[in-house]
Amino acid sequence: MKSLECHIHSYSLHNHFINLPEYDVFRFIDHAKEMGFSGVNISANGPGYRNLGGDTQEHFAKVKSYLIDTGMACELDTSDTRVEHLGELLRVAKAIGAGTVRVYTRYQGRVGELVKWTIADLKALAPLAEELAVQIVLENHEDFTGMQICEILDAVDSPWVKALYDYGNSQNVAEDPIHALEAMRPHVTRIHMKDHIVIKHDDRYWTQGVAIGEGTLPFTELTRRLIDMGLTRLCFENSWGYVAPISDQHGPLPSTDCFKVFEQAPMVALKMPAEQAVAGELKALQDGLLHFQRICAGLGYKVLHT
Repeated sequence: MKSLECHIHSYSLHNHFINLPEYDVFRFIDHAKEMGFSGVNISANGPGYRNLGGDTQEHFAKVKSYLIDTGMACELDTSDTRVEHLGELLRVAKAIGAGTVRVYTRYQGRVGELVKWTIADLKALAPLAEELAVQIVLENHEDFTGMQICEILDAVDSPWVKALYDYGNSQNVAEDPIHALEAMRPHVTRIHMKDHIVIKHDDRYWTQGVAIGEGTLPFTELTRRLIDMGLTRLCFENSWGYVAPISDQHGPLPSTDCFKVFEQAPMVALKMPAEQAVAGELKALQDGLLHFQRICAGLGYKVLHT
């Protein structure tokens, strides 16, 4: 059986970071290794760089040393393509030994303006990414369709600026995930895998994160297509308890199976008591990992080194 490199995203244990004082970036790295992952993707949004847990050169050096000592690879995740911010995060990635920075836009406005501003930012940053040998990957993150991501990256035209395909985010712009993947195909070098359902509540449509295997996304088909495209590094993301609105700017929902609508209230982990959020997140992670391993085994691949 062939092997695939597989990271785990720190969002998979988001509620652990929030509710357990002892759960920091070092415990997360240990936990990921215990579960058999070959690397971690660390969210570094906001003050203190969120799950990275510090913003000093001393902390970055400590994280880098810990990653080397544990034999774990690393990618860094942020948002906001503005040159000052993303340039800073490229340097942080270099400091901790991460070879990739995931980003998505934080601009507000008409889609055409967002596309224009994002192109300008990424063009300006491509030389720095090359200088640092840290690739930027632009995610389809509840904002752009697959074709819009492709339009941006075609215009930037740099091997140091590519795409990250997320299994479920296209639903938030009313786009079928397979259509989004086919549009982004020429540029995809990284992925986030997760599972969703679509819910309707208070006359609005939402995506609701669930354990991988309990949603309606075409998980097996997406995984097969990505492997067939030559992707050799996957990133597991447990999005249990996360809810996001589906934009009403992109027309009616597609009729494909993954847009089956469930009438229910959102299930938001951040609104739960801490003990419930932590326990629910861990169970969803464990159940999702078992499903993920079965899917990959069916495709002829081993993904976790346990």
